[in-house]
Amino acid sequence: MRQYLKICKTLWLALALVVVSSCDDFLDVNTSPNNLPASDVQYILPGAELGIGFVMGNTIQLVNSLWVQHMAGTGTQSDPYDRYNITPADLDNEWDVMYATLLDDLQQVKVQGREEGNFIHAGMAGVLQAYVWAVTSDIWGDVPFSQALNFDQSATPAYDPQQNIYAGIFTILNDAIADLGKTNVISAGDGDLIYGGNVAKWTRAANSIKLKLYLQSRKKNPAEATTGINDLIASGQLITSNADNLNVPFFASSGAQNPLYQYNHLTRPNDMVASTRFLDSLQALNDPRLPAILTQVGGTYVGYDNGLHTLQNFTNPNRSRWGLYIVGKGQNAANGTINVAVPGDQAPFRLITAYMVHFWLAEAALTLGTTGDPAALYRQALQANFDDISSFLGATYTPANFAADAQTYIAAREAAFNAQPTTEGKLNVLIRDKWVSSAGNAYEAYNDYRRTGYPRLELPQNALAGVNRIPSRWPYVQGEIQSNRDNVPIPNDEPYPAALLIPVWWME
Repeated sequence: MRQYLKICKTLWLALALVVVSSCDDFLDVNTSPNNLPASDVQYILPGAELGIGFVMGNTIQLVNSLWVQHMAGTGTQSDPYDRYNITPADLDNEWDVMYATLLDDLQQVKVQGREEGNFIHAGMAGVLQAYVWAVTSDIWGDVPFSQALNFDQSATPAYDPQQNIYAGIFTILNDAIADLGKTNVISAGDGDLIYGGNVAKWTRAANSIKLKLYLQSRKKNPAEATTGINDLIASGQLITSNADNLNVPFFASSGAQNPLYQYNHLTRPNDMVASTRFLDSLQALNDPRLPAILTQVGGTYVGYDNGLHTLQNFTNPNRSRWGLYIVGKGQNAANGTINVAVPGDQAPFRLITAYMVHFWLAEAALTLGTTGDPAALYRQALQANFDDISSFLGATYTPANFAADAQTYIAAREAAFNAQPTTEGKLNVLIRDKWVSSAGNAYEAYNDYRRTGYPRLELPQNALAGVNRIPSRWPYVQGEIQSNRDNVPIPNDEPYPAALLIPVWWME
């Protein structure tokens, strides 16, 4: 890994804290991560928290939302990505932000927190670091892990097998839970924008990430996953209430807003619009979440077909875009954009939620036979998703008759689930609704699709030649191919786009 890495950060002053966070289209400078000014853990942590929200809400969300066909690309970058035309040169910033900013800053909080006796801050950083490692490995597969953060000692770190990285993440989470159970010199809430220092909630988040990893790797290690998930259920320490959701907050000041709101409604509103396939699915099932997830255009919904922009110029920008639950509460303009003007109305980025946990538990009960009734857990997942929507939107923005329509919908979907005679049929129903609930966090939908093959998606129009199915991974980045070539598992002599179709470890 290069000694000097590009770091993309947004700077602001919030709650009297200097916060540093990532964002693709702003500042891009070469800085050694080992020469950054020292700071207190309560000032590093919030920047890392917000940075995770920004990196997850930028290119990771944008590319994956195209590939799982929540959205369709209509711009100079989004159209090629929609058709899988994404190369190693496109993703250097994402790689560098994950390693040189997020993972490095969180490691500093862990080490410094333990040295200073601020163990709870070290624990919080460990939980977040585990999440970032999971995202990094899920997207790219084998990545630098054991040698990755020793920038001075290892400029060209080895790439660890993904199964070893997963095992290492469990160790990080166990250490984080142990740190959370210790004492702190400063107030546990200092600098924590997510849970305000609530140790019980951080512990639930840590265990819920464990659940995610077990479920994600269930095909490779079914016995281990079954035992691990049952132990987590028995502990009673999972995120099962929306009050405990692992959400990254955003703010109304310029540059501090929800990145999907900035991109889809302010800076580049015509680059990505609702996929016709996503919209058709919502409408076909009379899904009550539609008005919360997508905007209207002149009182109706208008989508765009994935890949169509290459064949037909995008001449009418008045299309449905991400809606109030995804980007924030505000007025829906006639062209499909939203103005989120009131402080506090920005939507958070939802990393791990109660409805995700219930969906994971339902899938585990269905496919592994873990504790719980799959249909009941599926119902709980849907209910938690609807409850979170109405709770965030409040009385002013919640769609009319939402609660009643939700009960009708949930009953119909549970009946459809129970009517399926096979596990695969039930899994298809389950994941289709998780696909909808993952709107705004398409990384999770991308994981689900690669793990299960659901929902059933067709290729976009004019897909890149040689890509005959939705890609299984992102390409390794150009900077690594150039500077760490001997260790990159799939360098340029494995021609792209063929490398996009190589499964990650847990897929097979």
